Amino acid sequence: MGSGREVMSEPFVSVVTPVYNTGEFIEQAIRSVLEQTYQNFEYIICNNHSTDNSGEIAARYAALDPRIRVVQPPQFLPQAKNFNFALQQISPESRYTKMILADDWLFPNCLQEMVARAETNPNIGIVSSYRLIEAEGDCFGLPVDKKVISGRTAGRLHMLGGVWLFGTPSTVMYSSTVVRARAPHFYPEDRFYHDTDAAFQILVDHDFGFVHQVLTFTRYQPASITYNERHFLSRNIDRVLSLHQYGQFYLTPEEFNRAMSHAWRAYYRGLGRQWLLDRVGKSKPEFWEYHQKRLAGIGMKIEPKRLAIGVGQALAREVTMPGEPVRRLIRERRAREQPWEDNSKTLRERALMPEQ
Repeated sequence: MGSGREVMSEPFVSVVTPVYNTGEFIEQAIRSVLEQTYQNFEYIICNNHSTDNSGEIAARYAALDPRIRVVQPPQFLPQAKNFNFALQQISPESRYTKMILADDWLFPNCLQEMVARAETNPNIGIVSSYRLIEAEGDCFGLPVDKKVISGRTAGRLHMLGGVWLFGTPSTVMYSSTVVRARAPHFYPEDRFYHDTDAAFQILVDHDFGFVHQVLTFTRYQPASITYNERHFLSRNIDRVLSLHQYGQFYLTPEEFNRAMSHAWRAYYRGLGRQWLLDRVGKSKPEFWEYHQKRLAGIGMKIEPKRLAIGVGQALAREVTMPGEPVRRLIRERRAREQPWEDNSKTLRERALMPEQ
C-alpha cells in the first residue's frame, strides 16, 4: 500500500519538531500534530541528544504512526544549528514545511488553514496567523481584508508600523522550496532571533500569506525566548537590529533615516528606564548582558553617552506625568514602546500603500 502522497490531491507537508529536554511538554505537541484535520504530512522529530525522557516519548509515538520519523544529529548542537539539521531532513516531496517547537502546540485546523492560504499564490514564501502566548493573543495588526501581501509590504509593516506578524518558528509555515534553497543554513546561526532574520531574507523575493485565526499556542516560560521578549525590551532591540540590517531594502531613504533615529531614541530611553529601575530595586545584570550580546552581533555596544541621554529622557518623562515617578517606573516596567507617529497618515497606512 502506498504512502498516499501520490494519490492524495492535498499537498504533502513536512512537520518538524526539534527537541531537547522537553519531556514535560512534548507529548502535547506530538498529539496536536496527529490530531490535525489535515492528514497528508510526515512528522520529523529531531532529538538533540536529550538527557530526559523526550527521546523515549518520541520513539513511542513513532512506533504507533508510520508518518513519524525520529532523527538525531551526530552530536549535540546549539539551537539554530539543530533547527537547521532538522529542516534538512524534510522529504523532497513536501511542498510546505511547518515547524512546531516541542513546548508549543497546534490548533487542529492549523495545517488545513495554512496550506489553503499558501495554495492561493505560488510566490508565497511564508504563511503566518494569530497565536496565543498562554492566554494572550499576538501577531495582530494586519487588516482583516489583507490575506496575501507582498514581502516588502510585510517588512514595511514591521519596520514602520510596529506590526509583528512573524511570531516564533511555531507560528509560521514555509514553502519547502524556500527551505531547500536555503539549506544547510535556513536559519542564520549567528543571530539571536534567527527566525526573524530568516523572514526578512525570504520576504525580499517572496510574498506573505496570513490567516486571520488563532492557529498556534506558545508556552510562556521563565528564561525562554518569549520571556526575554516580554521582560528584556526585546522588541526595542529587535527593531533596531532589523532596521540596521534590512531597513534600507524595505524603506525609502527618508523613511529609513526617520525610523532608525526613532528606534535608537526609543531603545536608549528604554535602557534609561531600566537603569533607573536598577537604582530603586534589585538590579538585573542579565538584562544588560542580553543587550550587550545582541548589539555585539552587529559589531556595536551600549554607548555611555547615549545611555546617559536615555536616562535623562526617561526621568524627564516620568516627572512630567501624574503619579509618583519611582512607583510608576516599577509598575510600568513591562510597558512596551509605541511606534513613532506621523501627523499626516499613520505609519501602518503608509506601509500598506501600493508600492511605487
